[in-house]
Amino acid sequence: MCASCSKTANNKGNIVFKLSNDSLKVVYKNPFLCPAFTKVKNIKNGDESYVESEPKETSLVMSFKKHHMDTTTILNTYKFTHYYGFYEANKQAYDTLFNYALPFSRGKQYKIIQGYNGDFTHNTKFSRYTLDFNLKIGDTINTSRDGVVIKIIEQHNKQGTTKKYRPYGNHIIIYHKDNTFAQYVHLKQYGSLVKVGDSDKTNQPIALSGFTGLTTIPHLHFGVFKATTNGFISIPILLDAIPGKKYTKNKIAVND
Repeated sequence: MCASCSKTANNKGNIVFKLSNDSLKVVYKNPFLCPAFTKVKNIKNGDESYVESEPKETSLVMSFKKHHMDTTTILNTYKFTHYYGFYEANKQAYDTLFNYALPFSRGKQYKIIQGYNGDFTHNTKFSRYTLDFNLKIGDTINTSRDGVVIKIIEQHNKQGTTKKYRPYGNHIIIYHKDNTFAQYVHLKQYGSLVKVGDSDKTNQPIALSGFTGLTTIPHLHFGVFKATTNGFISIPILLDAIPGKKYTKNKIAVND
């Protein structure tokens, strides 16, 4: 079983300061092939604001008169956190009726080892609506929906049952046109069959399953997520025309 990968895009990088005439500007360079947003939190009073960025776009986050503000004061006053997607207040509703394909090859069948609301690790907002399939090391993982590959982590070859192994879970994230994201987790080291920027079609092979990260057994951890002001939360989906909640522990999922 598993606890899956990170919820946020990048908490530290890509904030840049620019001087323009008499202004000191704070800008965010979105490095991703999907929308992203910056959450700006005033450390002193707790106020928050949000600035959205289109894929690969540079966006103005804040601007000050340069005689009234300096970079050190800005960094001591504000916390900048970057997340995938559009922030919750303005994003479009996702397609709740979209029928996702099973994330493995046709003609294959796999047992569910943890379903929705599993009491082992599927019990937080981030993981509540995710599924674990008992793929073995080297089995092929397929795309469940057309989308763009925005992140690949595949260099790790560590596995363990304590939280220190969480960062070692190789995974792929794919962005869908309704502003949802799919994660395919616990991949084999260098087991990706695609690259960042690829536009993948449903049922396309994208990776080999593995045994990496925080997990007790080899398997594929799969989930679909929407963006919120605190990062990803998992959402319920239709999977092979069956509500995801019906993929309960020990059920056999057959891709025919």
